[in-house]
Amino acid sequence: MDTNERIANLEKRVRDLEAREGIRETIARYSYAVDKEDWAEIDAIFTDDAVIDRKWRDEYYRGKSAVLGFFQRHRAQVKFSNRMSNLNEIIKVDGDKAKATSYALVMYTYNRDSYIGWGAYEWEFRFEKNMWRITREGISIAVMTTLSRGWGMDTDRVLTLPHLQEKKS
Repeated sequence: MDTNERIANLEKRVRDLEAREGIRETIARYSYAVDKEDWAEIDAIFTDDAVIDRKWRDEYYRGKSAVLGFFQRHRAQVKFSNRMSNLNEIIKVDGDKAKATSYALVMYTYNRDSYIGWGAYEWEFRFEKNMWRITREGISIAVMTTLSRGWGMDTDRVLTLPHLQEKKS
């Protein structure tokens, strides 16, 4: 391999590493913004054509205003929220687009009950306006339960909560 090829390979590796770090930062910013109800930040990290896919409910929210509305309705009902979305992420970069998967853990209060849940995200990103922005967020929930109920059950592992019952859009 000649010097030019080695430099080109190193430059590609650096671009890929920078992309992965930028995507990790976007996911972290997402979690923090949802928990802190920072709607300007949510607006900044989602693309105008973003989609949220709530797989377990077969619900889709298309476009930035629908995405913002979804989060605002959710947070209006949840009094405390702490989510971790950067767990065991796998990121694949392809130029100015990327896909990622990660586990999620969320804790919050609703109607004075303590809830805990976990599942997985499927993310899609696009490098736009000098940052990695979310174009698609797919959410699958494996467990959503109260602490008193626990999570050792074999069936009915996702509680049906009023704030999780929204109409398809």
